[in-house]
Formats: sequence, structure tokens, C-alpha cells
Amino acid sequence: MVSTNSKSGRAPAVRGRRRSIQRPRVHTEVLSCLLEDIQSGVYAVGQNLPSERELMDEFGVGRPAVREALAALARMGLIEVSPGLRARVCRLTLQPLLREMRATLDIYSSSAEGWQQLHDVRLFFETAVVRHMARTVTDEQLASLQNLLENQRKLLDASEIRAFAEADIDFHRYLVECVGNSFLGLLADGFAGWLITPLYASMQVRRQSERSYRAHLAVFEALKKRDPDLAEGALRTHLEEMRGIYQVDVMAAPEKTDAACEDSATK
Repeated sequence: MVSTNSKSGRAPAVRGRRRSIQRPRVHTEVLSCLLEDIQSGVYAVGQNLPSERELMDEFGVGRPAVREALAALARMGLIEVSPGLRARVCRLTLQPLLREMRATLDIYSSSAEGWQQLHDVRLFFETAVVRHMARTVTDEQLASLQNLLENQRKLLDASEIRAFAEADIDFHRYLVECVGNSFLGLLADGFAGWLITPLYASMQVRRQSERSYRAHLAVFEALKKRDPDLAEGALRTHLEEMRGIYQVDVMAAPEKTDAACEDSATK
């Protein structure tokens, strides 16, 4: 139970403890103004921002506030900053978001629970994509998919498992690219960066590459028939099978290793 000051009703101060008091940060105000200027077209793509000194005079702030604001804009991918040169406004892309997404996925998927939830998202996402593609797929897209599958076959015959794992990812990424939505493409790239290491590991454990290739063929044949239900079913079966293999062979591996270490330590 925490005692309180009887007169004020507040807990007494703890001697020696230091606490930071949150105050409005100046650089956030500078950042907000610069964002508004870029969005409204005051500074167009390819145009230089004012110098640090000019921004300091404009906003009445010190150099650290200006530099923090510029650094934040650079992290967003809105400007390019080079030593000795003025910051230049860039055309906005999703690449900065992709970098942040990949880092987050790597950390979040390190636990069994995180892997399960991310795989559920992938399953929901890709089955929706393949249903859409079954209704809209073109002959040209089918030809591209066939080329991807022929490349996978060659890699299997050459026992190039690492290269096959990358080709496996390319197959799934291309399905998403066919939708023609840049944000969905971002998700696909994020999943690709997250999946390549565990995918390669699972293929090494049980030589799953042949089974994965046949699953891709099944998806391809369903798309050729323009059958959304068949395409979704083929992809769902493939992804759920790979999830089970990964959980058994890869996620369990660290636990088995830890248990073996404990056993040897007690002997």
C-alpha cells in the first residue's frame, strides 16, 4: 500500500528518482508545416527546400529542430537529404513503409503466436487475390505464370533449392501483381521478405520443393479454368500445408535444441 501525504492526498516524492516531463516538441510543429507545404504543392516534386538557415529564420527555431523535421521527412520518403546539398522533394513511394513493414514482420514472426497470426493474414489476403485473378486473368498473365513454373521445374531438376525458394516467392508475388494495386504489392513484398528464410528452411527439412511446385501447378490449372472456387481451394490447401510443415520442422527446432542443451547440462 502506498502512503500519501495527508494534506495533499498525493503520494510522497521518491528521493533520487528522475522523471521526464512531456512538453510539446518544436520539431513536430516544423514537420507539420513542411508536410502541409509539400502536400499543397508549395514545394513540388524535384524542387529543393529552403536551406537549414532559411528554415530556422522562417520558423524561429534552432538548427536541431529543423534537422529533426527534415530527418522525419526523409524517413517518410518525401525528401532526399545529401551532405552539403539542400533537401529535395521526392515522388512518394511505398518503399519506406515496406522497409518498416519487413522489420516488424521479422520481429513479430519470431514467436509461434506471431507466426500463426501473420500466416492467417497471408491466407486471407492471397486467397482473396487468387479468387479475383480467376475472374480477370488474361492469356498473357497465364503465359507469364507458365514461364515461372517452367523456371521452377528447371531449378528442381538442378537441385537448386535456395533458388527454387526464391522462385516460389516470385510465383506468389506475381499473383498479387496481376491485381494491379500498389498497396497490395507492398503487402506481397513484405510477406516475401519475411517468408524466404523459413521457406528455405522448411524445404531443406523435408524436401518440400517438389510438393510446393505441384501445388503451384494446381493453382495454375484452376486459373486456366477461370474457376474462383477451385483456385482458392488449391491455394488454401497449399498454404495450410506449408504452415503445418513450418510449425513442426522449423518453429519446433529451437525448442528441441534448447531441450538437448538442458539434458547435456544435467548429465
